[in-house]
Order: sequence, then C-alpha cells, then structure tokens
Amino acid sequence: MMKLSDREWRAFEVGQLFSEIKIALSSDSNHLKKGNTPFVGRSYNFNGYQGLYNVEKFKINEAGLITLSMVGTPVSFIQPFEFACSQNILLLKCNNNNFYAKLFIVTIINKSLKDGGYGYGHPMSLFRFKRKKVKLPISLNGLPDYNFMEQYIKEKNFNLKSQIKEKQKHEITDWRGLDEVKWEDYFIESLFQIKPGKRLTKKEFTKGSKPFIGSSDHNNGVTNFVDNHNSSEDFNVLGVNYNGSVVENFYHPYKALFSDDVKRLSLKIKGNKYMYLFIKNMILKQKEKYQYGYKFNGTRMKRQIIKLPTKNNRPDYKFMEQYMKRKENEVLERI
Repeated sequence: MMKLSDREWRAFEVGQLFSEIKIALSSDSNHLKKGNTPFVGRSYNFNGYQGLYNVEKFKINEAGLITLSMVGTPVSFIQPFEFACSQNILLLKCNNNNFYAKLFIVTIINKSLKDGGYGYGHPMSLFRFKRKKVKLPISLNGLPDYNFMEQYIKEKNFNLKSQIKEKQKHEITDWRGLDEVKWEDYFIESLFQIKPGKRLTKKEFTKGSKPFIGSSDHNNGVTNFVDNHNSSEDFNVLGVNYNGSVVENFYHPYKALFSDDVKRLSLKIKGNKYMYLFIKNMILKQKEKYQYGYKFNGTRMKRQIIKLPTKNNRPDYKFMEQYMKRKENEVLERI
C-alpha cells in the first residue's frame, strides 16, 4: 500500500504547476438558451455544473481543464468535457495532463484553499492564486512526483471500488424526463415540518462519533463528531443553512446534532432518501437569491417557493423517487 509518508514533500507556488492560468471568458446563463454545452458556475457542488446551454464557440473551453471559482468559497474541479463558464472563474492547465495526477493536485489545492480562509471578505484573485504555495510529493530531482500522485490515486480508486458491495440496481417504472412532467410552486412550509437546531459551543463539545451539523458547504455539513445529546438530535432530515453558507443543504439519514445555524426539514409525508435528495437540489437553486445581503431567515425559509413535479395538484413524490433511483443506477453502471 502506498503512503503519503513514502515521499519527501516540498512547497511550490501554484503558478509553477500550471502551464496556463487565466480568467475564463464568461457568459450569463440568464441570457442564454438551453443547449448542449455544460455550464460551470460558482457552485461548491456538482463540479460547479449549472445546466446545459447554447454558448458561442469562442467561449467554449477544452475538456480536461481545472476550474476555480474566485467569488464566495473558492473550490477547484476537473472538467472532463468541453464547457463554458459564468463570471469569476479561473481556468488552469496542468503541466501534467494525467487525470489521476490532476485529481491529487486538485485535492491538495482545495484543502489549502479551505485552510486559507478565503471568501467574500478575503476573495481569491488571479495574482493571489499564482503566488499561493502548496506542498506536493517530489521525486529525486526535486520536482513534483506526478507518477507517485497518479499511482496513489489509482490505488485509492481501486480500493474504494473493491469495498463497494455488488448492489442490485433499482427497478425503474417511470422513465419520464424533467421536461415531461408538470411542475408547480410550493412553499417550503407546506412540504416540511421546520425544526430549529440548538447552540452548542466548542467548549461544550464532548468528543464522540455522532455527526455535528454546522453551517458548512462541504463534508455534508459535518463540522465535528461529538458525544453530546440535546433536543436537536434527528435523522432522515434535510439540514438547511440559514446562516454561514446560506441555502446549502444536505440529507442526513443518520442520527446527528444540528447547530443553531441549521434548520431541520422533515417531510410531512413519510419521506425517503430519494425524495429528500431530489428536493435538496430544488432548494439549492435558490442560493443566488440570498448571496448579497438578502438574509435567509426563518420566516423567509418558510415562505420560500420551490418548484416540484406535480400530479393531481400534489407533489409527485413517486416521480422524484424514480428519477433519483435512475440517477443512482447510472452511477452504479460507471463503477
């Protein structure tokens, strides 16, 4: 088994690792028609993907580049297809074009960005990023050991696949697309019981194995593991941030504690994982609305409108479940 400690590490300026770093030519998705080109925006999730649009050819970027958002919480992704960008996106062309080596580098960069405290008060810029230093494993000549990075990620990937048990694919009975169903508006409070979290300071933490959910936009919202107990303990809910990384939300099938910056949303019907995951993304579409000083407080959360597939004037939960099961089947086919 390969270990990170098997190699000597050295700090490099990010600008040394890429043959090209530039700001992408941008488009505004609000002024684009639906099309076939993946559109990458300033999102922390789904590789930054925001939909498929018709974009001018000169604004389409080659596959294999790395994108990095400069506004909000900076995060980098490898883009496996040709793509276009929204505003404030950096494009990075790696000196080594191997996918696994790039995945290693992206992981290191994202950890460094997270630790660097970048955000709206301390934004990323082209100059800052080029001068930023990250540590990488080196070969005997003192240069980045891309072969080690590649083999390390390949081994991790193989081990992960080996650990995944053979899973039976879901039986699909509804093959309709999103454009083949009726959509209606719903207030969040008409769908969910909305319950508060409870304040728990770091001084009050007791170390344990129970996830503590804070107002984070990554790691499924888990910011710590504790052995505490309080009235916020819950499971099979969405945890929706109304402070911090507002509107970000994650599904929690396990028992967890929730901070006072996170609301617990529990479907009024008996909801399952697939229903929650579908609705999670519909809520996330409201994120842009609350980015610039427009607070996502408890009252606005209740009255926030989201669109959902509808049948007989009610949310079509069966379609949502079937749609997400189809997506899970697609993932299983790729493993």
